[in-house]
Amino acid sequence: MLTARTYILSRDWRRLEGLLLRDPAFYPLGGQEGGPDAVGEIFHLSPDFLVLDSVLPGMDALSLLDALARMAAPPRVLYLNVMGDDSSAQAVLARGVDAVLKWPAGDTDFLCVAKNALHPLPGLAAASEEKRLAAAETLLDDLGMSTRLLGRRYAAQAAAMSACAPWLLSQMKDGLYPMLAERFAATPAAVERALRTAVESAWLGGNLGAIQRLFGLSVDADRGKPTNAEFLAMLAQHVREKIGSK
Repeated sequence: MLTARTYILSRDWRRLEGLLLRDPAFYPLGGQEGGPDAVGEIFHLSPDFLVLDSVLPGMDALSLLDALARMAAPPRVLYLNVMGDDSSAQAVLARGVDAVLKWPAGDTDFLCVAKNALHPLPGLAAASEEKRLAAAETLLDDLGMSTRLLGRRYAAQAAAMSACAPWLLSQMKDGLYPMLAERFAATPAAVERALRTAVESAWLGGNLGAIQRLFGLSVDADRGKPTNAEFLAMLAQHVREKIGSK
């Protein structure tokens, strides 16, 4: 399954982000309602997929589409057509928009059209979720992290997600933990605790040679074991190296 780093420009972006978090095909990078800094934010994040509302405060959606054409790898675009007229839809399709959805629409319709707009994604740099998960599991086996630990499941999934979207590691409490909790029907606090237990277990009773080989001097020697963020950052880095992901 391909995963798309997704940015949302819409007055409903927070609700839409919540919908996309439920589907592993998407990794939301956040969003905003509009404004003059939106273009710079998109160029900075370089998302694979953009959800774009046709009516935005402080900016022109058509001008934004013209600006996207200057990107080295423009994102695929789902255009939420608030006006609902055919002429507007034809104008944005002529600018390379991948799908148009009359807006507002139901949650199921939104997700269906969004997923259809993703395929195919030949320029998507992220590897499939299965491939990243397999690489993470292999690394955890090397480290000697027990498969009996609940945090092991979270660690593998978190490493796979972070290998695709490194921004998650700088937003553990507001991004990564809630996303894992949503996926595994847990709470963010429970995810954090289980991960900490799994990291401590591997660090104290795992494969010392593999720990030294994979982590080296990348953690604080005075503190000993790495934090969850340090552990996952290094694990995600090795996942990217293992599968050749950027």
